[in-house]
Amino acid sequence: MFGGVGRALSSPYYRKYACGHVPNVFGWWANRLGVGWLTWELTGSAGWLGIVTFAGMIPVALVAPVSGVLADRYGHREVAITAGVLGGLVTATIALLALGGLMTVPLLIGLSAAQGFFFGMEFPARQALIPQLCKRENVPAALAFNATTFQVGTFLGPVIAGWLIARWGSGASIIAFAFTNFWMALMILTLRFRPEPKEPSEPTGILADIRAGFAYLLGLPPLRLLFVMSLTSGILLRPYTEMMPAFAADVFGGGPGTLGTLNASAGFGALCCAVFLAFRGRTRGLAAIMMTGAAGGAAGIAIFTRIGDLHLAMVVLGFTAMLLLAAHVGAYSLVQNVTDPRMRGRVISIAVSISVGGPALGALMIGWLAELIGLQDAVAVSSLLALCIVLTALPFIRRRTAEIEGTGGDR
Repeated sequence: MFGGVGRALSSPYYRKYACGHVPNVFGWWANRLGVGWLTWELTGSAGWLGIVTFAGMIPVALVAPVSGVLADRYGHREVAITAGVLGGLVTATIALLALGGLMTVPLLIGLSAAQGFFFGMEFPARQALIPQLCKRENVPAALAFNATTFQVGTFLGPVIAGWLIARWGSGASIIAFAFTNFWMALMILTLRFRPEPKEPSEPTGILADIRAGFAYLLGLPPLRLLFVMSLTSGILLRPYTEMMPAFAADVFGGGPGTLGTLNASAGFGALCCAVFLAFRGRTRGLAAIMMTGAAGGAAGIAIFTRIGDLHLAMVVLGFTAMLLLAAHVGAYSLVQNVTDPRMRGRVISIAVSISVGGPALGALMIGWLAELIGLQDAVAVSSLLALCIVLTALPFIRRRTAEIEGTGGDR
């Protein structure tokens, strides 16, 4: 029943993982909006929004490859639990300082960097667990279900976060993420499954293992193409979400409620796409969906920047988020599909590095450009550049579709 969703949840191990993942998603969005609004309250600057986002996410890009190596060596479960608990403690510190009125911009930058460090250690290890919790043919469905729950959080999380911020302040929204970090670590701790056996190999250093991961990625043409798509989306398209506090305040003249409404509109559109992908639950045809989503999403962001009416902007943002979600989940699922299990931790860690660190770099660039030419023009330039790259990559993806999606069976 329920197509790919039913197949993914047929595993008791993955069901327990999902029980931790779903609340954690709500916490993630509550933290993201809470930190964004806290930054805006402290600075009132789109440039500072980009700097704080960069400080919180660039550590993910730097530390995630190391996390993948450690997870492959010492166990995905162990690394995910340790980093999750430590990250929860840092998040709780940010929340308590905000609630007490003691937060400053330098403190926020430093603690955001520490939060990003532990997230960069925890998330790749946790994601690499998924193929071990269900059958290989159900992995695309499980990843799509993860995306579905993430987009449910995108839709409902901003509504909850907006209410918390309006009632108790940014700290109340941020502390929710601390609690859900601890809950996710507890769910992973209670998982009891037999890990994949490790093949004996010559002992090597961490740097050598990191180099081996990048060499594997660069040596496999399908992975190279998928990572070009992920990098384009991460740096040039997805950072528009980090600029939402500035759009809510400067373009639409609103506050936390407007911010929550815009993000909820994007979340609803993305949720519709995620549900479709979860029930679809297979890789055949996913390359075409990915490319359509990337091109359409880039055009959608450019159109959004030209709109001054909030209601029309909500509609456009919903369709745009739906397309961008198709591009993001499509690329991530296909990366899992073509990666050798022995390299999974390292490749996923690089994917996470791009997925989270890319928007950090993009937010910094767009925030800086916004100070020079204006917020709307900066986001439009970024999206149009992404559209050019996607259209250039399209014929190469078409020629490699069979390798990217796999041959034989309706996978």
